[in-house]
Amino acid sequence: MKKLRDYSEEIYKCTKCGLCQAVCPIFLETGLETSVSRGKFTILNGIINGHLKLNKKIGKYLEMCLGCRACFDFCPAGINAEEIIYAARAEYAEKYGVNPIKKLAIVTLNLIQGLRRSGSKRSSHSFMRFRVKPGMTGSGKIAYFPGCFDTSAKAVKTVLEKNGYDVYIPKGFSCCGMAARSAGDINTFNKLMQNNISKIPEDTEFILTECASCGSAWQDYPENIAKKAINIYKFLDKTDIYIPENAKYNKTVTWHDPCHLARFQKVSGEPRNILKKIPGIKFVEMEEPGKCCGAAGTFCITNSKVSLAVSKSKAKNIISTKADIVATGCSGCKIGIAQGLAGLGKIKPIVSSIEILAELYSQE
Repeated sequence: MKKLRDYSEEIYKCTKCGLCQAVCPIFLETGLETSVSRGKFTILNGIINGHLKLNKKIGKYLEMCLGCRACFDFCPAGINAEEIIYAARAEYAEKYGVNPIKKLAIVTLNLIQGLRRSGSKRSSHSFMRFRVKPGMTGSGKIAYFPGCFDTSAKAVKTVLEKNGYDVYIPKGFSCCGMAARSAGDINTFNKLMQNNISKIPEDTEFILTECASCGSAWQDYPENIAKKAINIYKFLDKTDIYIPENAKYNKTVTWHDPCHLARFQKVSGEPRNILKKIPGIKFVEMEEPGKCCGAAGTFCITNSKVSLAVSKSKAKNIISTKADIVATGCSGCKIGIAQGLAGLGKIKPIVSSIEILAELYSQE
């Protein structure tokens, strides 16, 4: 990971146009210049040039970022604020240590992943049976990486097996490291990354992920590993998905685009394609489907009030669709959407497209 000073030219490129204000979920709720990329760049430029010192007050400003990359899409200069802010957080963590609450969350996530793995049962086959599909060579093996709070793991197993694959989860996986990376705890991120890489045989061709944040974390692994990681929706969209003849899912469904799926991995149409193939579904697009849900990992813990405000804004768009079900592809987003709906006194089932497809198969 690059140091803050390595981004000096990128930061200098900021023209202070203010377009980031129009799309930053935090700025839209708080109106604070320090919460938006432009304001942070002004501060960071001062630190790099020696006019300011990285202190605890500035550390709080750095915390006010969801890492959603919405500003990147609108930036005329093409500046990746998320990368720069994460680099600044890492420098802050070196000086003052990682936020204790975030550190506890990181430890807890890894503990949960360890408990899940120790309690899971391996399938009788070592890897998924692989069938050649367009764009896939079929020469290697496939493994599945479940997230710490992956409520879709059972559904993933059902869907893949129904479509001709045997599910295999290598033993000993740790947390993907996304929470550590975003907190600036690079040492922990590297340890988690190296452990996960060590569990993947060299001849593995694809590493499937369902959780958007986990998939995004794998994209930050070394290139030889990152290029093997693929989101399950993208993987399945290339296949002729099995659809039962007489099964139906008579619900109105809307889809929320996780930031780590749509913006980071460029996967957006694929989960919608899967939903639209399911008989009986009435698919309704919400307004601003790619707007951040407000959870952003540990942000919903360390900045709960702002997080809730962003989540409620998202929830209003969901409620407007009158959908029975909210579908998404990120464990963290499920939390953000749930807190937003609850904040408005509403409750709706929040599931993944994979879970809906698995429920369809259960009707057979």
